[in-house]
Amino acid sequence: MINNKRKRSSSRTKSFSGLLISLLFLLTFILIFFNKTDNYLASSIKNIGIDVVSPITRIISLPITLTKNIKLTFDNFRNLESQNLKLREEIIRLKKWQTLAIKNSRENRVFKRLLNSTSHNVEIIKTASVVNQSPGMYTKLVTINAGFNYNVKKNLAVINEKGLVGKTIYSSKLNSKVLLINDPSSSIPVKTLSDNSYSILKGSFDGKFLISSFTQDNKMPKIGDLLVTSGNAKIFPRDILVAKVIRINQDNFIAIPYVDFNNLNYVQVVKSK
Repeated sequence: MINNKRKRSSSRTKSFSGLLISLLFLLTFILIFFNKTDNYLASSIKNIGIDVVSPITRIISLPITLTKNIKLTFDNFRNLESQNLKLREEIIRLKKWQTLAIKNSRENRVFKRLLNSTSHNVEIIKTASVVNQSPGMYTKLVTINAGFNYNVKKNLAVINEKGLVGKTIYSSKLNSKVLLINDPSSSIPVKTLSDNSYSILKGSFDGKFLISSFTQDNKMPKIGDLLVTSGNAKIFPRDILVAKVIRINQDNFIAIPYVDFNNLNYVQVVKSK
């Protein structure tokens, strides 16, 4: 009887163990299944979130992005404006240097011509600048920045790189007035280079020409003849270029001066050696 009980007990134990193993196997399978299922669900939820949330995120961030881009564009324009201002300032500075360089170059060319134009018959007293030009219709005067302080006095010849300009008629300590040869009251003794015939010239009323007021033996020059100072007067040294004959009339002739009186910048006060 006891043996029968033991057999039944052993049979129950084996049945319980088999059931327990089956349950454990089933649980293990269920866990594995749910683990795989969780990964799939998580991945699906993640994909759905990306597809749904991303457009919403872009829409929400659009104003921020636009604001950022507008600010960046504004900053770029502001930087460009600042750079343009610096460039304009640099261009202005370079133009000033260019103007100064051109002015210095012109001055150097004028001084070189003045030195080359001076003959051996002339002694240079002072090289001066023209500081004022008389606007008078009938009086042709200029003021130069040299006076008694540079031994510039009345009745001295004034020339530039092109020829005879005029003569000094008044001097102060710092400045002098020069009567130009194209003034109607001027009187310049000249001679032709071709045949040394003598004549006297004065300025026209408009200041554009020189007109003969006297010709020796009524001998007229030829058109194209060059006229230079004769040296007969004590004021003007001889052989300084004055004008070129352009027209012959019955009683006089007309010449055009070599000096451009509308563009007088630098002159030399000279006297005969």
